[in-house]
Amino acid sequence: MTAEDRIAIENLIFRYARFVDTAQYEALGALFADAVITANKTTERFRGAAQVRDYWRMSNKRFEEGTPRTHHVVTNLEFDCPGGGNEVHVKSCFTVLQATGKVPLQPIACGRYDDVFERGPSGWRFRSKHIEVTLLGNMSDHLNVEIS
Repeated sequence: MTAEDRIAIENLIFRYARFVDTAQYEALGALFADAVITANKTTERFRGAAQVRDYWRMSNKRFEEGTPRTHHVVTNLEFDCPGGGNEVHVKSCFTVLQATGKVPLQPIACGRYDDVFERGPSGWRFRSKHIEVTLLGNMSDHLNVEIS
């Protein structure tokens, strides 16, 4: 894996966080056009652009400026390249911060991502993302769905 490959993959990880925080759900879905998202807090699998876009649009509360008023911080990226370089696994940690009119600035969720990327005809793309939520704070102003 080259330095350029690593930057491209990091950009996909960080773009995911930015698209969630800015409620760019169409663009978020496009990141997963050929991929699946799973999570430990649901048995659902979200496959493809439309399912990812529609679930995030439905599940995340949005406020007057149109965003969920969150900020995802992604750290501790660990890269593994099994099998020759056209597939890369990245484990990372995330912290989600939120501040609304009812909730002061605080961490509301922490956990780990387990992402798999593949090199496609147009460059690197997500193949899968697993979201492992390990800590939950005050989620009352964040989601339209229940998780525990």
